[in-house]
Amino acid sequence: MPELAVSRVAPARIAAVIVILAALAAGLNGIGRSLWLDEAWVANSLNAPTLSGMLVYPGWLQSNPPLFLIFSRTAVRVLGLSNASFRIVPLLFSFLAIAAMLAASGRIFVPSFTVLASALVALHPSAIEFSHTLKPYSEELATTAMLILATICYLKQPGSRQYLWLLAAAGISLPLAYSSAFLFPGVFLAVGATCAPDRGKRIALLAAVTGGSFLIIYWFCIRPNVSPELYAFWAADADNRITAGLVAALLGCVGAVVPAVLRLFRGTAGWRDWTRIVCFLPCLLLGASRALGWYPASRRTLLFLLPCFFLLVMMIADDLTRRLTTPKRALNIAAFGLTLVIVSKAITGQLIGPPDRSGENFAGAVGFLQHRVATGDIVLVHACCKEGFELYAAMYGWQKPPVIYGETGWPCCARGKDARPGASTKPAALQDLDSKIPRGFSGRIWLLYTTRPTHWAYVGLDEGNLWRNHVWDRGCPPGPYFDFGNLTVSPMNCAEVL
Repeated sequence: MPELAVSRVAPARIAAVIVILAALAAGLNGIGRSLWLDEAWVANSLNAPTLSGMLVYPGWLQSNPPLFLIFSRTAVRVLGLSNASFRIVPLLFSFLAIAAMLAASGRIFVPSFTVLASALVALHPSAIEFSHTLKPYSEELATTAMLILATICYLKQPGSRQYLWLLAAAGISLPLAYSSAFLFPGVFLAVGATCAPDRGKRIALLAAVTGGSFLIIYWFCIRPNVSPELYAFWAADADNRITAGLVAALLGCVGAVVPAVLRLFRGTAGWRDWTRIVCFLPCLLLGASRALGWYPASRRTLLFLLPCFFLLVMMIADDLTRRLTTPKRALNIAAFGLTLVIVSKAITGQLIGPPDRSGENFAGAVGFLQHRVATGDIVLVHACCKEGFELYAAMYGWQKPPVIYGETGWPCCARGKDARPGASTKPAALQDLDSKIPRGFSGRIWLLYTTRPTHWAYVGLDEGNLWRNHVWDRGCPPGPYFDFGNLTVSPMNCAEVL
């Protein structure tokens, strides 16, 4: 028997190492690429002189949770300014998510299913993408996995030690990930479902810790960083389509929780049933919030649900395999084989596939301008590119570049700017542009603007082309057109402009 147990565990450990190495390779693959707009303003906020200036960044509405900012700021202070140092914290949290997922699923499934469940989370395309992106979505993924792990441990053995771990996980969750609020109802149910003699006191203490954490975060971090423009952006960014995949996912979640609910009404529910309920509730609550327009629904904001969803999926698979007469060895081989398929798909998609061009290459554009701009030239930077230009000018040590920033076509959510969807107008953009070019100027104007279609669709007007054509009409024909991956540098050669 001991030999049989070792033979089952050894392949699982090898498979787990393969999953971790694949996640590491995919995460490191994009860690050094240029930060794009959504990352650039976060990076600039991390470099704010004070913590208060970081939490309430003067240039942008700070929508990131405080512990994510503090950890990232510390990493940059220790490692110095670089693309990789800005992204090291999301990468580390992606591995924390893998570790927590392995530990949580290992308390429910056999080793082969444990590794498969972890691979589904760790090597999901969105999980890989945000493991090397300066945004808090890998922290949300890790926080969910840690909170689920602490809840499972408590459901299996509701002792004082397990409760303290659950209390600590719940207390740190909101400062790490605002989305963890969706898991709290399930956590409260888990504490109430156990037979601990002091469960009333435990629930009260849990409520005090999580409620106090929320009030502090709301007052210092959330309240100063909300605006109507932010809600409008969330509404524009939300994906409310009812797709076949969404319907299948919802049916799968319901199918996983129905047996648990039936056993609950019969009075025979055990810790595994409560685990299903705890994993199902965030999916249900997010679905309701999405339908009511209370929470933005996109692939990045849904990332925190992956541990809950795939644990439910694997519970269905576990139920089915228990009813089959197929030898367990064959099922284990099939699970390991599926894990290797997921690994190979992740490797080919992330390492061999085409490079990600979803954002702007500010690093290349600013470096190019630094070496090409001559004395007397003007660099005219569109408002959408201000944060990226400032970031890389500082990183490259470009002292006092001759830069002028536009004031129209702002993306969400620049603080104190009109960043509503469709707010851009041609007369306002042209008036702002004319006010930026000095009267009687002769020389070269370097235009810098994004060519990302989603930005101009949000703004309501392609101000990049408008800028180029208008400056041309004023007697400044364009030179060569330089593309930097969704970012354009267009030199305009001006004779005297009247």
